[in-house]
Amino acid sequence: MYSDELFREFDRMFAELSLPITSHARRGSFNPNADVYVTSGGSLMIVRVELAGVTRENIKLVVEGPTLYLAGARESDAQGCAEVTQKEIEYGYFFKKIPLPDTVDVQSARAEYHGGMLTIKLPVATRSRMTPANRVEIRMVVRGRS
Repeated sequence: MYSDELFREFDRMFAELSLPITSHARRGSFNPNADVYVTSGGSLMIVRVELAGVTRENIKLVVEGPTLYLAGARESDAQGCAEVTQKEIEYGYFFKKIPLPDTVDVQSARAEYHGGMLTIKLPVATRSRMTPANRVEIRMVVRGRS
């Protein structure tokens, strides 16, 4: 993907989040850690992403073609403070692309956000059960909300 296409993709994802990319660019960005694996039976692909401090409303998940796109932003609570004495947590926008095998059933994908961990479960289907999808937005469930 060329850089101008990449920035168009960023703009599109952040427009869907209602978060203008320019406002996040000023605050920086971060790259959340992710684990991707297939269960021992081979029937489920799991994507786990560390997103502590990111609100559910600031997370967007979209599968387009053979790629899972994850975008969002982590806002700082220290904005407007007179003095910051220590800053180790990264804030700002994030954008992550995760390639998916063509046997993943994106129509049945589910996501759960709990304790700062986003877990995306994508069933692996046989080719005969596959239905092609151009673009799928993944539903997210938040556990433990009071």
